[in-house]
Amino acid sequence: MTQMPGSKRTVLLIDDSEDDRLFMRRALHQHHRLAVVGEVCDGEEAVAYLSGEGVFANRADYPFPDILLLDLKMPRKTGFEVLQWLQTQAFQDLVVIVVSGSSLREDVTKSTALGADAYLKKGALKEEYAAMVREIEASLDQC
Repeated sequence: MTQMPGSKRTVLLIDDSEDDRLFMRRALHQHHRLAVVGEVCDGEEAVAYLSGEGVFANRADYPFPDILLLDLKMPRKTGFEVLQWLQTQAFQDLVVIVVSGSSLREDVTKSTALGADAYLKKGALKEEYAAMVREIEASLDQC
C-alpha cells in the first residue's frame, strides 16, 4: 500500500518506558498526519501485535500500523531482535524508525543494517520530542 504524500499515517509505539510513550504520544497528537493506533512495552508484544496474535487478533481494535517507533533497549525481546524478526516478514511499506536513548555509532549502524528506515535519538525535553516528530513527518515522504 503506497501512501500519498501528506496522507495520514498510523503509528505503533514500542517502548518499555511508560514516560517515553506518554511524551511521544503527546508530541504525535500535535501532528495531524500521525495517529497512534497502539502501544506495547516490549519486543515480544510488538511481534504479537504485528502478527495479530493473542489479544491483538482483532484488527478493528489493533489495526496494522504504517509506522513503527521502536526502542532498542527493552526486556524480553530487544529492538534489535524485533528488527531481525521483521526481516523474515513480508510487511510491505512498513516504515521502521528506531527511537533510542543510545547515540552509539554501533547501535545506529546495526539498526540500519537490520532494515530500520531511520534512527532518531530520544530527547529528555518536551520540545525535543516535538522536534523529533517534525523530523519523522519530514522523512515520511522519503521512505
